[in-house]
Amino acid sequence: MIKTSREAIDKESVSPELLSIMKKQGALGVLQPSDIEDAERYQRNVAVFREQEAAEGSVEDLFDDIIFDFDGVLFDGMYPVNKAVELMIKAKGDKKIPETSTVTLDDVAVSFQSPFQKFYRRFGIFLDTPEEIAEFKKDYREVQARINAEHHTPAAIFPEVHDVLEKLRRAKADRPHLRIHIISAGAEKHIQHILAEADIAQDFDQIHAECHDKFAMIDAIAQRSSARERTVMIGDLPSDIKDGQRVSGVKTIAIARNARAQDWLEMYLPDYIIKDLNGLFSLQSFAKILKSRN
Repeated sequence: MIKTSREAIDKESVSPELLSIMKKQGALGVLQPSDIEDAERYQRNVAVFREQEAAEGSVEDLFDDIIFDFDGVLFDGMYPVNKAVELMIKAKGDKKIPETSTVTLDDVAVSFQSPFQKFYRRFGIFLDTPEEIAEFKKDYREVQARINAEHHTPAAIFPEVHDVLEKLRRAKADRPHLRIHIISAGAEKHIQHILAEADIAQDFDQIHAECHDKFAMIDAIAQRSSARERTVMIGDLPSDIKDGQRVSGVKTIAIARNARAQDWLEMYLPDYIIKDLNGLFSLQSFAKILKSRN
């Protein structure tokens, strides 16, 4: 057994059922306590979840505060991000951990979770001090810049975004309480530049950039909403879904743009799962879908 920290979990001490759940939830490298927590939460909640169907319909009818994550939801910029993560793991990870050498771009795409320090710990990369974090970020930015220079397909807003925002803009005419938000850990200058280039900055009521505590921000938005149940978080990562679920009453929408991502995100029991943002206008309860499978 490889132990790279006192928090590492011995796989032999975990039941086969939990290990199966953790695999589907994208647990890579050395198992962490959060893997056990996520698997046990799914095991504990899935039966009850099936019986709690979310209301169905169009997003602007169901909610007053619609919160979008940025990367992977509005902005198709995840290739250089995920590729840089893959290369950083292979360059700096503990070679005694098998996944350090074998991890792929697709593995990263369906396993990465915030905060990044905890994710890298799976591969024996410990970022415990401000100095270690600063040095790692510097190296990461250099790797990502090189990937951006070599990547011939420029990152851009997803194709459906303009039409989706146009529909929401029209909906606001009859719904004065409808507000559109962005929450992102990304740099504000970067986000504002992308939105300005796409000519969509005016479609958002609030942009919360460099937000490293999405739970607190979602909670603040929900508190100001007409009702907590009228707030929804849209994300492409389990951390987005879990942050939304932690706020009482808030609903969650997972966006899964391929089958592997859908299998992964289903394991976190979002209220809705959509293949792209066009799905916002025909939301179906994931609990109802899950129930129909059995």
